[in-house]
This record gives sequence, structure tokens and C-alpha cells, in this order.
Amino acid sequence: MELSKQKIEELISAAERIIEAQKDNKKQLLFDLTENDENLNNLKELLDPDVLVDPDKSYDLFYNGIQALLLSVLPKDNDIRVVILELKSILLTGKEKAQITHGKRGADSRMAGPSTMEYVIDILSEWSQTPHDLLKLSYLLLNKNKELAYVPQERVISDYIRN
Repeated sequence: MELSKQKIEELISAAERIIEAQKDNKKQLLFDLTENDENLNNLKELLDPDVLVDPDKSYDLFYNGIQALLLSVLPKDNDIRVVILELKSILLTGKEKAQITHGKRGADSRMAGPSTMEYVIDILSEWSQTPHDLLKLSYLLLNKNKELAYVPQERVISDYIRN
């Protein structure tokens, strides 16, 4: 199975929409993406056809694409950041941590398969229409995890907030 060029283009488009929407709120951006296009250029490099089958390129897609984008736009000192990153990891690995908010997961989201990364790209694309609504992003991730039966149906966002 391969990750389509279209999906990577969707991720780039979503990143551009999110960055554009947050230009007025530079304090929210950790890496000041609005003044530095290097991260978008890194995403565009992922359009290389080898990303579709190369595990090293999949690793790059995770770190230079999905993870970099999320870390760049999520507020650093906010509980929702932890929730979103955890739900993203569950989606990429197919597993919750042993005790929901702590413990071993027994899987590595950096090496998720292309079809799994497509789920995250689809969610980021949908969320990019309203990039200031972090709660919507967390619900999109949670609902996808429920749909795929990676988490129990009774899970709610507050289950993932660290006490």
C-alpha cells in the first residue's frame, strides 16, 4: 500500500491554510512559521515518489509533516495540546496507553503505515477549515479512533487530560 501524492498535497494545503489563518496570532506559533517557509518546504520535499514506499520517508512524513505541523500550531502550555498529541498517537498506532494518559503503548507512531497516516492527513485537512478550533481537532481525532475501535465508544476528551 502506498501513500498517494494527493494525500501529501492535502497535508501541504492544510498546513498552508492553518498557517495563513494564524498569521494574525503569531504568539500562538511556536516556530513562527508565518515568517519562515522552511517547514512548508520540508513538507513539499515529501512529494518525492519514494515517500510512498520508503520507511525512511514515512518517518520523515511523520516528523517533518504531521508532528512538525501539530507542534507548530498547538499552544505549548495548554491541556488540549497533550490531548491532541495523544489522540494522534493512538490513531497512528492503533493502541491506547496502558492507563490512558500514562504507561506503555507497545507501538511506534513514527512508523505508521501510509493508510493510517492518511487518516491523520484527512483530519488535519478537515480541521484546517477552522484552525482556531482546537477542540474540534480533538473531537475529530477521538471520533476517528472510536470509529476504528482503537478506543472504547464511551471515551470522552476529558479522559485524556492529565491530572
